[in-house]
Amino acid sequence: MRLSTAAHRGLRAREAAQEAVGHAWTRARDRRLAPPDAVWTTLGGRALAARRVTSFVGSKAIDATLAEVTAALTMAGVMHEVAATYPPTVAVPSASWPVVIAALKPLDLHAQQANGPTPLTRLRPQPGAIRVFRTWASPSGSYLAGADVGIDLVRGEAPASVPALGDIDAVFTWVDGADPAWQDRKRQRLQTLTHESLHEAAANDARFTQIDELRYALRAVARYAPWIRRIHLVTDGQSPRWLADEFPHVSLVRHEEIFSDPTALPTFNSHAIESRLHHIPGLAERYLYFNDDFLLGRYAQPTDYFTTDGRPRVFLTKESVPGGAATLEDQPVVAAAKNNAEVLAATTGTRATFKLKHAPYATLRSVACELEALAAERFRETQCSPFRAPSDLSVASSLLAYYALATGRAVKGEISHFYADIASEELTWRLPRLLEHRDAAVICLNATFDVPAAAARRVSAWAGRYFPLLAT
Repeated sequence: MRLSTAAHRGLRAREAAQEAVGHAWTRARDRRLAPPDAVWTTLGGRALAARRVTSFVGSKAIDATLAEVTAALTMAGVMHEVAATYPPTVAVPSASWPVVIAALKPLDLHAQQANGPTPLTRLRPQPGAIRVFRTWASPSGSYLAGADVGIDLVRGEAPASVPALGDIDAVFTWVDGADPAWQDRKRQRLQTLTHESLHEAAANDARFTQIDELRYALRAVARYAPWIRRIHLVTDGQSPRWLADEFPHVSLVRHEEIFSDPTALPTFNSHAIESRLHHIPGLAERYLYFNDDFLLGRYAQPTDYFTTDGRPRVFLTKESVPGGAATLEDQPVVAAAKNNAEVLAATTGTRATFKLKHAPYATLRSVACELEALAAERFRETQCSPFRAPSDLSVASSLLAYYALATGRAVKGEISHFYADIASEELTWRLPRLLEHRDAAVICLNATFDVPAAAARRVSAWAGRYFPLLAT
């Protein structure tokens, strides 16, 4: 029988009311079953019982969950095997699966299901594998981590362990554009040049605007990539006012330590600085290069950026690389892309096709040294350009990745990524969504134009909630 519009609306209203009652009952049950000291946080609109902490490191959270799960299985007499994978995997006999679920239910853990996190207290035994995790929250109740710092529980044989990748470093570049001494050096350097040789964007002050992105980027690495061996911060002799107190372990690297030609300094050219990063003293063979506005949005594994045999993963966009020869009319980033294509064609006979995502660039130091030897004059010319020039290469953020791909020492990869300009009005709704869903592995909030004060305040407030100050 065909329902009238009014009858259909009435039916949907009753169903919605019943659904609301069901959700309310479920929430009440979850709160009744949750530990008394749990704090309630939200993820994707779902309320989750979380453990409140004043310090947080992702790897320690994983270790704690693994210890609790294996202890519960041992108490229940369940044989199990732990595989050193990313994340760790616990394998149990198929016949023991119902016993396993029953043994874990007293723990205040969640399981990841197709419709989102579910408390283990109401998880039904099911075939296959499940991600088991604890939800963590800051002292104010803000969500910190969950499934990204969990472990995998599987039936049957354990997967093969993944060999350790060895040392991986992180490299950041940073400048304080508000520093009067730095501004004086910049003015003096500009006076030595003819402005006809510069694109109008070559000395754009927006690229040096600071809203403490670096502070939040370093918090993210400490929290979500604690496997990083050492963090190198490359600066023009500057240091953020908060660095020594909050990040005493970060190694400051002056431009003088990595530039082979003293006459190239001072430099205000990010391309020049990036062309010298592989000369950082003591740098690991494998490293991640971060711009200071690259933020890890959740826990990262080494294998997110390197294959199990140690090759970098390259994250490409769908935006094509422009062709042709570089000209003075080209934006500096476009000119560098065209120059990269020339070097790539000359050294490998291949060409770059798509731009890279604004995400940490996984790099092999040996590959960078090799390419510099092959294109020494082009590297030297880039190093000696004090401002972005039509002859520049974009070494660290594009050329090295494509050279490694062409020579079989990198692979194409995928990563969930969010990119926007800080001044964009869409951030008024996209930033709250990022905070609510935590579904981007990497977040880049770029300043390509002058940043309005209101936009800067909006981003700072959001970052303070996403990356609260916690001990590590």
